[in-house]
Amino acid sequence: MSAATFTTNLGQLTERLGTTLLTLEAGRAQAARPVSTVVLHDPLDPPEITQDAIVLAVAVATDGDLADLVRQAGEARAAALIVRESLPVSPEVAAIAEQCQLSLFGLVRGASWVQVATLLISALNLGPAGAEQGANDPARDLFTLADSVSALLGAPVTIEDRSSRVVAFSANQLGTDEARRLTILGLQVPEVYSNHQRTQGVFPLIYGSDRPIFLAKPAPDTMPRVAMRIAAGDEVLGSIWAVTPEPFDAERELRMIEAAQVVGLAMLRARVSTDAAERVAESLGMMLLDGGSSAREAAQQLGFERSPACVLVLGPLQDEDEIRTVSDTQRAAAALRMHLRSVHPRAIAIPIGGLVYAVVPLRSTDEPAVAAVERLATEFVGRLDTSTEFCAGLGDAVTDVSGLSLSRRNAEAALRVLRSRPQRAGRAARFSDVQIDALMFRIGDLLAADGVTLDGPLVVLREYDVSHRTELVVTLRAWLEHFGDVIAAAREVHIHKNTFRYRLERIETITGADLRDPDTRFGLLLQLRLEALLASSH
Repeated sequence: MSAATFTTNLGQLTERLGTTLLTLEAGRAQAARPVSTVVLHDPLDPPEITQDAIVLAVAVATDGDLADLVRQAGEARAAALIVRESLPVSPEVAAIAEQCQLSLFGLVRGASWVQVATLLISALNLGPAGAEQGANDPARDLFTLADSVSALLGAPVTIEDRSSRVVAFSANQLGTDEARRLTILGLQVPEVYSNHQRTQGVFPLIYGSDRPIFLAKPAPDTMPRVAMRIAAGDEVLGSIWAVTPEPFDAERELRMIEAAQVVGLAMLRARVSTDAAERVAESLGMMLLDGGSSAREAAQQLGFERSPACVLVLGPLQDEDEIRTVSDTQRAAAALRMHLRSVHPRAIAIPIGGLVYAVVPLRSTDEPAVAAVERLATEFVGRLDTSTEFCAGLGDAVTDVSGLSLSRRNAEAALRVLRSRPQRAGRAARFSDVQIDALMFRIGDLLAADGVTLDGPLVVLREYDVSHRTELVVTLRAWLEHFGDVIAAAREVHIHKNTFRYRLERIETITGADLRDPDTRFGLLLQLRLEALLASSH
């Protein structure tokens, strides 16, 4: 990320995340220290640490590694370093942090680096390329409002949309419960709590009232809360939740009602701003995916026209419940944008036709750069918290963005292969790793387009199996896949080797095929593989 004009200091950022996420472990608080950007430090692909940056110590697991990183950050005159609380800060590391004037914070267990990076970037007011967005950012206004509402009510609050996603929360969350902690860590009310509230009719109660509702026990093992709907005209936008041991008095009720009206206007403003930004992103994304000169024009606007890039395509593993899949795909698109923003800030992700396409700029087309994107995709798919299971195909890296249309086709082909084999463990793959299966699909498409029906010995053999209740096709497949090893093939189909040899003779007699001919064997195996692959995709 490139440095931005200093508009935020370290005190404001740590106040934004609050004690729920961060604790000062070593060094000084340095509340007035300006902050320029956020850097995720990956030891396998170390980024450049810039002056006044906040460094997230991703994958730093030992005291020695931490000491080295503290020295590097100090030499680069970074403002702060955030490390997992599970990693103890030794006196040596604390001394180095103090000497380098580096604030060293501990990140609470269970928090995601991506979530923290996203919150920090939002608070810094940085856009996709690290550029300042201006002082009137709607998302930032909502966090400021959350702090103001918390102060007015004297209680920690969250502002949530109708899907129980957290759009903002107050920095002060002292005295709350585990449910609130998990909600803030995931920026989403955990399903165990939201499902209970739905089954108990909590939301209709809140959304149907024009006054705050006191909930003595909104869900199992939770503290009491007061909830107030957020509405704009007849449309309910979400709700404000305040943790409090008892109902509000008349004065605080009035404050919450008035606050909900202000928050409603801010949420509408944020939605309009987001919709406009998404339309621009969709337009630029389509230009990139089309390749050619339009891709160069879009990449220039996004600031990576001279960078290599690749396409990542995310899609549901299986289309089971159409309505749920559409909803989960939208959530996955939003989550992928957040994930990429903290790791590849110039990347762009857009939903198209039930899939999510991302264009990721790279430092080079070398193996480490592409492998890093594959790891990102694997990690993202593995952590995606949706009812629908997703998989991701990665296209080849191209040196010039004008070639992104090819990377897109490759990514789509890789995704198709993954969706054809849902029982396998892998949920992310590069095109180069599944190229043969992708080629088989391509051959099948060409045959179908030309109206060609496969014929020959296999058709004859299948008809014979049906009419005589034999298993000669299974026998032939086992023999071909074991490269003519009769003993291994016979073991697979659970028959004696002599019986297996007799079946091979019957296959040659029935079909007239010469199994000693390599071209015949190749053609039969190709046809078997093609049929199996196409059958699995339906």
